[in-house]
Amino acid sequence: MNITQKFCPTQRTSVRTLDQFRYTETFAEFVARSSEYPTMIERLINTGASLPDNFTCFDVGAGTGKVIQDWLAKDGKRPNRYVAVEPNPAHADSLRKTLLSQNLEGIVIEDNFNPEFSISGTYDLILFSHSLYWLQDPVECVCLAYKAVRPGGCVLIFLDGPFSFYTFFHLFEPLFKRDRPSLPDHGFSSHELVQGLRLAGLEPLITFDPTSLNLTGLFDHKATNQRDEFLSFCLQIEFSELPEPLKTDAITYVETSCIKHNRQMSWPHPQATITVKKE
Repeated sequence: MNITQKFCPTQRTSVRTLDQFRYTETFAEFVARSSEYPTMIERLINTGASLPDNFTCFDVGAGTGKVIQDWLAKDGKRPNRYVAVEPNPAHADSLRKTLLSQNLEGIVIEDNFNPEFSISGTYDLILFSHSLYWLQDPVECVCLAYKAVRPGGCVLIFLDGPFSFYTFFHLFEPLFKRDRPSLPDHGFSSHELVQGLRLAGLEPLITFDPTSLNLTGLFDHKATNQRDEFLSFCLQIEFSELPEPLKTDAITYVETSCIKHNRQMSWPHPQATITVKKE
């Protein structure tokens, strides 16, 4: 037996992958602990400032409109025309209400974005705000978007870097036998995207922000449910159903990866901002 065979797991644990409803539930636990949103809004404001006053925006995977709402709340430059693609009917409905409350005229397209999607018109800004995980062939989707960008505009992408969630997901994924594929795949990061865009002939500019997750108290006994929800989101499985040895391994990995200071526990989770400009 060679060393590769010796350390390759031969038996996987059957697990239930999160469905769309459970994904939304567990995502709430992530949002409550993440510091990435203020950074995203600041990046959006800076990008918008470089665009024409009557700029247009095409938002892929706009969700409930939290990002656009926070963007406008910070007195960011308002898009003159806003078009969003959001396949989840519940999210699309909330997005329409958000646009109405912000007095922003916009179109919400309830459809899946993919490399064959027909983008009507051209735009100054095309935004992928943590939506590429959900898309078939993310590199081709960005290339399609780039074709619809006006000269002087850009594709702006927020995506996890190849750290924390990414390494955690890849470490444990070989141990699982899923009942179905995961929805968004935390095994995809800015690293794969940038390499793919370069191979496609584009020149992405990538920057990282030192964002993190506040996990203070998450590993206390009284927070067991919140911990299980958070780790379910990270691994895209029903974490509470794992056998105890695997649960202990996963908990130990995340807890040990945290930085502890003044009774605060922080898990570094650098976020990537990828910009593809069109001259």
